[in-house]
Amino acid sequence: MTPDLTDAEVNAICAGLVQNCAKTRYLRRLGLTVRAKPNGKPLVNRAHYDAIMNPLPQTKSMGRSPAWSIA
Repeated sequence: MTPDLTDAEVNAICAGLVQNCAKTRYLRRLGLTVRAKPNGKPLVNRAHYDAIMNPLPQTKSMGRSPAWSIA
């Protein structure tokens, strides 16, 4: 696996969009950090894409909390 999404993967995510600028805008609206390749195509880091699109569930902290009630 490559560290960045391939052009085919980006095209699948941006189905229906043809222009590279439109693809970049769409990917940024999804919350992704997008850079540009020298040929103008969007460049998205795979790990960042996975983190944004498949977030881990928040776990409750097991720390002690103060007891605010009077017993």
